[in-house]
Amino acid sequence: MRVRGGGYLLLSAIVSAWSVLVAGRHVWVGDWHLHVATVRAVANHPTAPEDPLVGGHVPSPYFTPYTLLLGVVSRLARLDPETVLELAGAVNIALLLWALRVFCRRLSARTATAVLAVIFALLLWGTLPIAWSGFFPLASLSFTQPYPSTAALALMLLCWAALVRFRDEGRQADLACLVALPALILLVHPFTAAETAFVAAAFLLARPGAWSRGRLVALACAGMGAIALASLWPYAEVSALARAGSGFSRIHAGLAANAWQKYWLVLVGVPALWHGRRLPFGRELAAGFAAGAAAVIVAVLLGRYEFARLIPAMALMSHLALARYLGDRLAGWKPYGALAAAACVAGVCGAAPGIARALPPEVPARFVPAGVIESWPGARTDHRDDFARPYVRDGDVVMARRTDATRLLVGWGVRAVAPPYPYPFVTDEAERRTAHRRMFEVGTPTEERLSLADRYGVRCLLGRRPPEVPGFVRVAASGRETLICRR
Repeated sequence: MRVRGGGYLLLSAIVSAWSVLVAGRHVWVGDWHLHVATVRAVANHPTAPEDPLVGGHVPSPYFTPYTLLLGVVSRLARLDPETVLELAGAVNIALLLWALRVFCRRLSARTATAVLAVIFALLLWGTLPIAWSGFFPLASLSFTQPYPSTAALALMLLCWAALVRFRDEGRQADLACLVALPALILLVHPFTAAETAFVAAAFLLARPGAWSRGRLVALACAGMGAIALASLWPYAEVSALARAGSGFSRIHAGLAANAWQKYWLVLVGVPALWHGRRLPFGRELAAGFAAGAAAVIVAVLLGRYEFARLIPAMALMSHLALARYLGDRLAGWKPYGALAAAACVAGVCGAAPGIARALPPEVPARFVPAGVIESWPGARTDHRDDFARPYVRDGDVVMARRTDATRLLVGWGVRAVAPPYPYPFVTDEAERRTAHRRMFEVGTPTEERLSLADRYGVRCLLGRRPPEVPGFVRVAASGRETLICRR
């Protein structure tokens, strides 16, 4: 018996198996330690978690419904935060696949369209690997599948699907979704919330005549309701990220670097966008792509790199248009299909790190030159500070000379003096960074170091040749790294 949608189920099973294999490697870099620290903080004190980086009660936007859920699961199931996050990664991938299938139903009834949409979304980016939260490429998802941004991507697709269904059918259930989903996305990952709103606005403006006056009024009320609902979240202020300043813009400059190598395969779908503009929902896809591209280009030229976070939504419009063109076998689909297949083969170069992360390390090493592997995101994992874990306790304040070491420590439940991630939510951040610099500066007097340690409750110092501080003794060492702690 033929199973309806069997092709998509098979592909989903393959992608889900890949996700499980990636999690089974237990190799994570980037913001992993921040998210582990956040889940650990919530698991320890679900009603009033301490800030995962510096302690105390800072209105951090990292305390989201997503981390609250994982923290409660960690506490009730007595599982390590690392284990809970890894399990959440596999669930996020399954949720993303389901959400993409739901949205693809607005484009075509053919299963082939949804199958191709998944393939293109994972592969058609560029030949230079990119690993960034909130992005669809296979290399990115291999690192970010446990992150809140991946869950938010799935919610974004469900929100767009609800928007189109409400426009066409006016169902009250979809209107309720347009209150709950945007509020949840805003709390879970504000950058994805901006993408969701931007593309939703493009969809609306692309075909304004399709909206009745009553449904437009209801949609506006739903938007205000979503903001009001999000403002009720007790763990952090919704506006915290908006007040972060220019720091977050500079962080995103890497998204614009080597842009051609990272994104050129997205352009393969542009002819499909143009050809499909007269098809159902074709104008919306074209408007989402064109508006996103214009916004990103102008913003980058003005140095506002945070708008590069619109790239995933813009690229997805291209992927979806191409998937429908080929999935529905529109005119000239065979030569276009050959071009898309060749582009996917080229896209494997950008996806290679994500594929490799699902394999035992010796497998890619056998087929890929070492120099290429070393250039992949996250290829090098640093274990030089692992020796310190038995000697530090949950809640200890530890100052490490290197930022990478501090990030590792906060994942263990240790607190830092200076946040090891860009973190403009601490009011005395500049003072803390000065204190950290002075602690490890060669010319700092011993008395000043002791005063800094007392002010911030520092228990240990970690690094290569840590400075002398009265009352601190050597506890452990490995290679060039030494841990000293108070007696």
